[in-house]
Amino acid sequence: MKKSILTMLISLSALSLGTSAQAAPAPGDNFAYANEQFADIQMLRYKVEGFDRLSLRQKTLIYHLSEAALAGRDILYDQNGRYNLRLRDMLETVYRDYRGDRKSKDFQAFVTYLKRFWFSSGLHHHYGNEKFVPGFSEQWLRTTLRSLNYTLDEALYPVIFDPNVMKMRTNQKDGEDLVLTSAGNYYGPDVTQAEAEEFYAQRKPAADPRPIMMGMNSRLVRGQFGFLEENVWREGGLYGAAITQIIKHLEAAIPFAENPDQAAVIRRLIEFYRTGDLRTFDHYSIQWLKDVKSNVDFVNGFIESYGDPLGMKASWESIVNFKDVAATERAHTLALNAQWFEDHSPVDPRFKKKEVKGVSAKVITAAILAGDLYPSTAIGINLPNSDWVRRDFGSKSVTISNLTDAYAKAAHGSGMDKEFIIDEPTRQLILKYGDR
Repeated sequence: MKKSILTMLISLSALSLGTSAQAAPAPGDNFAYANEQFADIQMLRYKVEGFDRLSLRQKTLIYHLSEAALAGRDILYDQNGRYNLRLRDMLETVYRDYRGDRKSKDFQAFVTYLKRFWFSSGLHHHYGNEKFVPGFSEQWLRTTLRSLNYTLDEALYPVIFDPNVMKMRTNQKDGEDLVLTSAGNYYGPDVTQAEAEEFYAQRKPAADPRPIMMGMNSRLVRGQFGFLEENVWREGGLYGAAITQIIKHLEAAIPFAENPDQAAVIRRLIEFYRTGDLRTFDHYSIQWLKDVKSNVDFVNGFIESYGDPLGMKASWESIVNFKDVAATERAHTLALNAQWFEDHSPVDPRFKKKEVKGVSAKVITAAILAGDLYPSTAIGINLPNSDWVRRDFGSKSVTISNLTDAYAKAAHGSGMDKEFIIDEPTRQLILKYGDR
């Protein structure tokens, strides 16, 4: 739920109603927002305005938090599929060392496949979940790998080329075993949906007003003696090497924290990464919520459960950001006048609120995005996900201004405005004021 799901890409059909998918720069802005396109993807670029106005301390804090974000890259690849890291190594080797004709149809199809693999952190579509269909042949790949003296496990060829092998990353089809038929790496290959559901049902407390998010940070596998057990994602456990690097950069960030509350948040997150204890994660979430003074903020961890067909296990992601002061002030002005907008809204008076409450907003600038937030990213975030934490302590709801701005600017020249805006005077007003 908790993300605004409009993602940091625009489909080719959305970009172009005419002959070209390349959007023109916004009026008075020479920055190229629309970037490379391939398959069904149109990449966008975005600015990080305001960074130069931050203090050296804040910039250094963002640097270390950004390094912590980069350190988790391989976690998401492995979560998305048990063979993804091995396949990525093979694909990147071919791209780097290929000695044939790089303008050939097969190699160009291979490059498109690799870019899709990079974009989705694996061999399944980032949104549709279906497996990519390579535009090059198995024979071409075998011949290419032999020429590079690269040996790929025979079992991985069907993973690439057989449409019936690992065909969906996250299967939600009724009547099928959602765990066995999903290629995501949140469960062992022989664990069934019924077994997984029973495992967690037996461990769920009868009546806990503040339950942990059970199973959130682990892979459920069959152990040595046939019983199910959790491999916890923590330092010294599963993904331990990457998590150790994340911890190292988080520790480096502490001396540059803006205030004691922020330093305490980072320390609590490190404690969670070291122990894997989900109660510690709840404490971290509460401390993160209470830090409302910091200009720089971040998310780093196992957050959203969309990739798990049972909706329990969370993918890894990170964002480092700083407050967009001007946009936040504009949002605050709107919030202060929420009652006026409610009173004058064109709806039946029966449905208007007599007293508008709880309207607040914060606007941020993303400095870096990683894991499941990149490169297909949200334009807004509402966290944490724990129901009881939200109930008792609230949530942080933010809009990511430089991403929404990139969407708006990239749409200029696409033909969308001429198609859907009612008349030319209105279109000119939107061109002049719409992106402000």
